[in-house]
Amino acid sequence: MGLLRSAGMEPAADSESADVVFINTCAFIADSAQESVDTILEFARDRREGRIDALVVAGCLAQRYGRSLMEEIPEIDALIGTGDCGLCVEAVQGALRGERPVLRGAPGYLAKEGGPRVIATPRHFAYLKIAEGCANRCSYCLIPSLRGPARSRPVEAIVCEAEWLASSGARELIVIAQDTTAYGRDIYGRPSLARLLRELAGAEGVEWIRVMYTYPSLIDDELIDVLAGEERIVKYLDIPMQHGSDKVLQMMSRQSSRAQMIDVCRRLRERVPGLVIRTSLIVGFPGETDDDFQQLLSFIDIVRPERAGVFEFSAEEGTRAYDMPGQVPGEVAASRRGAAMEALARISRQFGESRVGSTARVLVDGPSDESDLVVEARSYAEAPEVDGKIYIGDAELAAGEMVDVRITDAGQYDLAAERA
Repeated sequence: MGLLRSAGMEPAADSESADVVFINTCAFIADSAQESVDTILEFARDRREGRIDALVVAGCLAQRYGRSLMEEIPEIDALIGTGDCGLCVEAVQGALRGERPVLRGAPGYLAKEGGPRVIATPRHFAYLKIAEGCANRCSYCLIPSLRGPARSRPVEAIVCEAEWLASSGARELIVIAQDTTAYGRDIYGRPSLARLLRELAGAEGVEWIRVMYTYPSLIDDELIDVLAGEERIVKYLDIPMQHGSDKVLQMMSRQSSRAQMIDVCRRLRERVPGLVIRTSLIVGFPGETDDDFQQLLSFIDIVRPERAGVFEFSAEEGTRAYDMPGQVPGEVAASRRGAAMEALARISRQFGESRVGSTARVLVDGPSDESDLVVEARSYAEAPEVDGKIYIGDAELAAGEMVDVRITDAGQYDLAAERA
């Protein structure tokens, strides 16, 4: 968006007033790829009927399928793979000239220091991407082929962007990458997330720093010390652990064992009081037995993540897990997902109930869809877009305000509160 704007193009409020529709796609699993295709088909009708001048498709779906996607959907005027984001202006201009460009080189793009950016979230929080690509090669995952090898941005460039985001109104920065704990290994010779977080914690204007997508095998004492010691880093950590059975973890090509993950969560909780752990889990992986699933349930009970998402295994062509023996029937995977989510929902509710009567510092997200009299907010314990919300009966509060509240009630995922 920043590059397009710097070339004189302006975002339109809706497709009716747009000349070009630019769709950034995902192809990580079948559901996300289908959502991308459905969105393309929705706007293909507009292109076919002349309501827009060009339809441009970018991102992982374009990288995965290339020209064949354009052949299947001829209304597409340009394709941009993950390695050619920097050529989006040329692609749009070519599409408008009727050239139908296909830009799909090796995935190696990395945002340049000082490059233009448009903040697509509400002003008071922003995502801060510290690296691209991944080197873990999990057997179920397409990311290395879609996004390329791990590539880190320099610390100085990230801190500079963080300060710019803060000066633009962002009070919370969410640090992301495909694997944040691998940050810096390619340019500094060792994982350097702890060093980066220390620098970010000292950046001018930054109030909350939230860290997502940490790989459990790379969470070391240095990183735990930073989480414990830096006040601006919220006591919340996203650790995708994927399963609780060693057999399944090995088939997934994960680098952590059940015991190692339990130990790292224990050390984190001991040294970072009040820490909230978020995780992601996969059920129905090929070869997963009833015993493996019971091990996952017991793992959940031991680790007790306050926040979690559970996904059914998606067999993706091009991954080693695609045709592994022992594929689990869809109805079995769905049943297991339901049981895992029930266990996690109980933990979430218990955590919420334990907070009733306490005070919390919250960041207001804005008016609630539930009522004009209520606003939505989040504390350190809730990441935007993936976790629950805190509802406050004070419509005068504006998005971006930080206030103290008293928690008055707890639901399964959400909380109610009043001004303290």
